[in-house]
Amino acid sequence: EPAEQWRYNERGWLEEISHLSDGHRVAIHYRRDRRGRLISERQTVHAPETNELLWQHETRHDYSDKGLANRVTPDALPAVEWLTWGSGYLAGMKFGDTPLIDFTRDRLHRETRRCFGEYELTTVRTPGGQLQRHHLNLPQLNREYIWNCGGQLVRICGQYETRDYQYSETGRLLSTRITSPRSDLEQWTFTDPAGNRTAARDKYPVLPESFPDNRISQDVDNVYHYDEHGRLTEKDERRIRPQGSLSHHYGYDNRHRLTHYRQMQPGSVLTESRYLYDPLGRRISKRVWKSQEERDLNGDGYLWLNPTPEVAWYGWDGDRLTTTQTDDTRIQTVYPPGSFTPLIRTETATEALAKTHHRSLAEKLQQDAGMAFVPELVALLDNLE
Repeated sequence: EPAEQWRYNERGWLEEISHLSDGHRVAIHYRRDRRGRLISERQTVHAPETNELLWQHETRHDYSDKGLANRVTPDALPAVEWLTWGSGYLAGMKFGDTPLIDFTRDRLHRETRRCFGEYELTTVRTPGGQLQRHHLNLPQLNREYIWNCGGQLVRICGQYETRDYQYSETGRLLSTRITSPRSDLEQWTFTDPAGNRTAARDKYPVLPESFPDNRISQDVDNVYHYDEHGRLTEKDERRIRPQGSLSHHYGYDNRHRLTHYRQMQPGSVLTESRYLYDPLGRRISKRVWKSQEERDLNGDGYLWLNPTPEVAWYGWDGDRLTTTQTDDTRIQTVYPPGSFTPLIRTETATEALAKTHHRSLAEKLQQDAGMAFVPELVALLDNLE
């Protein structure tokens, strides 16, 4: 079976890309309109031996008459629509039938006011365009930002806390002072000439003064080991425990992605994790086996790994993580268009999701047949439905 394969349509547009990840066939399916614009991205994972569909996640996109993206439909959520003006500046968003957020902008199209339900956020900038003030109708969340003539942030003022920052002549952060009615804390940031973080020599004189290869070999808590590619392969704890110090072991694939992790004590595996990735390098699944303590006939305790892993699945919209699902909950994040800043988060119990999720005709037939259909057949079945 090919380790990685691509499929294109008659116009040369990519329709599907798939590969093997820890024996699982992980695929990404694309659907496009007649103009070549992406209208659907679906990720699927099939079991190694049975080819059973273990996970799928789909995000759909729609466009306005002018060709601008104006709606996205997350997996198992209502459509998110946004209103734009001019050459695509965001003016408002709607979640299903519920107005979600409205924006007001200045003549340079920068956001000056954001209305979100009963909340209103006002943004003020300096003449040079730097953020000067955030004002919300919750006073405890108001912030003021002060900059020096070099463009460095030197102070953040809130109702209950103030943060002051100092920098070196080369522009590196030296210290952070956090002042509140109950405390006054100062944190120093030490670096070597190459800019690498180092420890305070007066507190930790045993640690190295510098790291010639730019890799930290040890710190106050751990000792680190790397392979010839510079990847962290082992982290050993300095702390002495009754059962022995903890050690962490990391394994990677040929593309330097973390695929295997173990947390161990002498003679015992406490936790083991394995990770799956899609062909674009996005993490699609995490399986975690945790140890349990049992007792033998003599009453002596011992540890063993639970053979049933805890599984988490991840769904993506391009480079943005939009869905995290476990056996208990499904957490989904909605972003403004073109942004990586989360806007809203929804959390649904997995049982409730199974009751409300409507499977399409194509999904039902694929699951019954235990195989993935080509995009043309999926589109045909969607039209028939």
